[in-house]
Amino acid sequence: MDPMNAAQQVLPEKRQRRASFSPMKAIRSLSISSQISYLSIGSDTDTSGPGSQRRTLQKTAPSGVLKKESLIRKDSKSSTEGSAGRDSTSTQPTTPSIISRSTSIHGDTGLVIKSGALQPEPSILKPKKEYIVLTSYALLKFKSRTAAEQQFPSISEQGLSSLSPVASHVSLKDFPTNTEITIPLEKVVSVFKDEGTRPSFGLEIWWKGSNTTHVFTSAVFDFRLPDERDDWIKKIRQAVKVRTKEACEERAPPEIELGFTPILDAGHRKEGPVDIYPIVPRKPYTKSPNELKKNWRDQSSFYLAFSKYSLFLGQFPTTSHGQRPSPSLVQLGLVTLSRVRVNVNDERFDLVFRIPLEPPRKLLLSSRYYRTILSRLFQADTYLKPAWPLWTRREVFHIDDGAQQMPLPNGEDYGGFRTSLEAFIQGYHCQPVEWTVKWKDVRHAPQFCLLKPRGELHYSAHQLLAVFRAIRFNEFFKSISFCDIDFSSLSNKFDNSQRLEPTISLSRNGKHSLTRSEADMVESSSVLFQELVAILLGSESIRYIDLTNVLRKIPTISSSQKDSFPSASVGVCEIIPPIVMLWGSLQTRCNSITLNGNAVGEIDAVELCRMFQSRPNFLKTFEISRCNLDESSLVYLWEGLHEQRFSLEELDTSYNPGRIEASKVACTLSESSRLRRLNLAYTIRGELDGPLFSPWSTSTSFEAWRLEDLDLSGWKLNFETLCGVMKYLELDESRGLRRLSLNSCGLTGELATGIFCRIGTGRDIHLFLNGNPLETGSTDWIDLVHGDEAPTRLHLDMIQFQQESNFNRLLTALSHNKTIKFLSMVGTGPPGRVTSKTSDLLSNFLRTNDTLKFLDLSGYSGKLEDGHLGWGLSGALSGLKDNVSLHQLRLRNHDMGAAEDLSELCRIIMANKGLAMFDIRHNNFDHHQFGKLVQALAYNHQLISFPVSDADREYAVSKEKRIFLQAQKRPTIKGHDKLTKSAESRLDGVLAGLHKEWDSELEKVKMILERNRDHPGNQALEFESEYLEAWEDESLPAWLTPMPTQRDKGKRRPSEPDIMTSAGDLSPIETSNPISTEFQGLSDFRISYPPRKTYMIEEEVLA
Repeated sequence: MDPMNAAQQVLPEKRQRRASFSPMKAIRSLSISSQISYLSIGSDTDTSGPGSQRRTLQKTAPSGVLKKESLIRKDSKSSTEGSAGRDSTSTQPTTPSIISRSTSIHGDTGLVIKSGALQPEPSILKPKKEYIVLTSYALLKFKSRTAAEQQFPSISEQGLSSLSPVASHVSLKDFPTNTEITIPLEKVVSVFKDEGTRPSFGLEIWWKGSNTTHVFTSAVFDFRLPDERDDWIKKIRQAVKVRTKEACEERAPPEIELGFTPILDAGHRKEGPVDIYPIVPRKPYTKSPNELKKNWRDQSSFYLAFSKYSLFLGQFPTTSHGQRPSPSLVQLGLVTLSRVRVNVNDERFDLVFRIPLEPPRKLLLSSRYYRTILSRLFQADTYLKPAWPLWTRREVFHIDDGAQQMPLPNGEDYGGFRTSLEAFIQGYHCQPVEWTVKWKDVRHAPQFCLLKPRGELHYSAHQLLAVFRAIRFNEFFKSISFCDIDFSSLSNKFDNSQRLEPTISLSRNGKHSLTRSEADMVESSSVLFQELVAILLGSESIRYIDLTNVLRKIPTISSSQKDSFPSASVGVCEIIPPIVMLWGSLQTRCNSITLNGNAVGEIDAVELCRMFQSRPNFLKTFEISRCNLDESSLVYLWEGLHEQRFSLEELDTSYNPGRIEASKVACTLSESSRLRRLNLAYTIRGELDGPLFSPWSTSTSFEAWRLEDLDLSGWKLNFETLCGVMKYLELDESRGLRRLSLNSCGLTGELATGIFCRIGTGRDIHLFLNGNPLETGSTDWIDLVHGDEAPTRLHLDMIQFQQESNFNRLLTALSHNKTIKFLSMVGTGPPGRVTSKTSDLLSNFLRTNDTLKFLDLSGYSGKLEDGHLGWGLSGALSGLKDNVSLHQLRLRNHDMGAAEDLSELCRIIMANKGLAMFDIRHNNFDHHQFGKLVQALAYNHQLISFPVSDADREYAVSKEKRIFLQAQKRPTIKGHDKLTKSAESRLDGVLAGLHKEWDSELEKVKMILERNRDHPGNQALEFESEYLEAWEDESLPAWLTPMPTQRDKGKRRPSEPDIMTSAGDLSPIETSNPISTEFQGLSDFRISYPPRKTYMIEEEVLA
């Protein structure tokens, strides 16, 4: 009902209302009466008898109160008209007090808490002396003190001071209808100090308007003195707190909550209801504040919403009744919160968010819920970064000294890593990463492994930073692997000018810290430098880090970058300086590292040498293979490694361009007694008197080596060293040797025979004899293979057989062998083309051998046709029809497409029931032959891997183009001799059709493999890790995990699970530890994060 009509019906005398009667007026009067009874301060229902009711009705309002103009709703900025809008501003006309919901529901009396005059407004005319009154239900502004006294006579009667509240019984007629502004206290959003440029001392107050529009209204009140203003703010906040408890005002109406729903449903997991708080933005918060209009907050309301990982600030413009509000939302990651500034005696607070490598984003806000909001932010930061110590939050929040560190979560969240990673991914607005946790076949378990991205060449800078921040301070993992992860997106990136948070200079438990000079160095270094320091210094559990192939090129720095960042080093591998600094200062427990495949310069080698010499015998694992080290760099390294000879357990300096004298290597190895893995492939040169090393000794002070991996490839072994190797194979300590690589060592058949004899029958060892003249001298080793005197895994690649009979003897021996399960003979074959006899022996070998699981008979592309088994291979494959023991077969580079007739190969694909992986890439198939192979593949239900190379497509395209040019009688196109436009158009059409046909067949292959992979019978397949690593197919399904060997089961600790956690498999690890009640104490809000269980860190005993 219209408020004016309501007042006209209630306020006139009783005899005037009863002059005439009509049913409609009676219904209207009843409706109005019930409404006013609900809204009035002192209603008739509060009286106990007719007398009190009559006394209330006899009380009349002062003259002028019932003017028609005073009953009309006024705009809140009317008080500022004629004064340049200095006293109050508004985004919504204020609600007239006669129907305000701020009045008491039960008709209790209004309590005047405080009253006072505002600072007079300067004016050419008579200055305005406005007056405000604070009651227990509303804050009212009058044009003058006289108007306030007319409404509240007790102000003049008792001489109300600013600190003495006076009760005033207000009846229906005394309701303040002559106020300029009426602010219901339960509707107040915030009251805070005015931040304008005026010389006066003002307070700014915001409150919710009508329930139909949901917009906020504001007003500014100016005072003469700051103490007066501060006292008013204090009294208003106290009154608001009391009133909101009585009125139970909701923080956000349902329409507002619905406004946040679309973005949450679009891509953000919604964990329970969303916490929403009304707030007032004090300054523009968008990226382009200059584009905002002056009155950018008019006709709007603002709310802050929390999801699990993000904070949303929404501006809700006014809408017509019944329409759903369409807010303008800003999303900010909770983990990107860098600063929180709070005014102790005010409701203002500032939030600074910042994504690394980007400028900060500041929110200047105010809300009477500021304490709850800040507590919610602290709770979120604690939950999303549980491994981060309490002192890291002191830079963001104000934390009492009595606050305690939260307990670490248990294994189901990997020490909080999974939760933190998801939060940082959301906060940095980047795509998820691929990762896994390994428990076996690793040096220190559990090991976190970052996997290569799917569909992308490398991870973005923010994806890498999300991983680095999530793993910071983690005490669950014992090792970290970034193998084959490209760090180039972070190379030479500096973020010090805009960074708000300090760099890490202290470990999680405070046991390790950097000196002032070291901390200053970190502060001025690159982002990658700072992140590596944070990972290795912050965690006390990391023992090993794998940085293989992370920076394959030495970064180049322009002159402008050098001027801007003086700490940037030219020609230095960016990952080595932070490691050298931490090792040199003894501030990390990580004593094992892999640097394979990175571009390491001579400067890096010198720094490593100095550090190794200054801190002897701490290093356990050092791998620096394929790092482009020249001879001088290797000399420096080995000088430093000599000081680590008593602690080294794993050493790899293989496949570098430089070579080092064998005598210098022997000097270091002769005193090393703890080596378990030694890889010197293509590192040593020169002659040597005596053995390179002596892995055994009769002396009691020398402990025999317990080697697991030995690689001396590329150096012609002298007789003493070879005798030492063979003698070591006879010792019991050599039973742990799993890999022996002697490629291109000049081994003759006689020496190979001696090695086979000492290995014995079916020993679990991987023997590499590639590129050796094994046919020279004696071929008794072939007889040993025939008699099962051979290891389980054997590499005989690139063996130059000079006589076909010896090659045929080898095929016969392999047909009868019962020990070899893994066999590679890449590029090994008869001296000429394959004869029918050799083809028959090969077919018999494939048919009768029931021991092999992995077989690689690929040709060597560099040898052209001499390295191929030739067209006879297709016929020899007939022996695979009934073979069910062989699971992996590779036949690359045999030019099988030249045979034209692929009928036998297609029959093998359709009929074989044992093969699970079949690789026939680089065989020069055209698109017609490829289609026939795909058609045959459709009948096979066992193959889960059938890789297709882009080189096959390129060959098919070049062949089709060659055929087209021959048809045009233009075999070559040189210089000006070009095709006509019509011919070029036809050629383009032919090639486009070929690409389309090839893509269609490739999609069929993917569908067939997916069908086979989803078959339950195929998912029971198990392969050893070496077999999977040697297969070289990145599209293998995630469920295909390595099969544990007896060696792995014996080495696993009791606390480790029996399976490796694969990417995407985040199933929890069950524990029985009690839930921490300390963490449960933080669950006092609408959304409370689920409680975590704690876990115990297994402390390793250092040798």
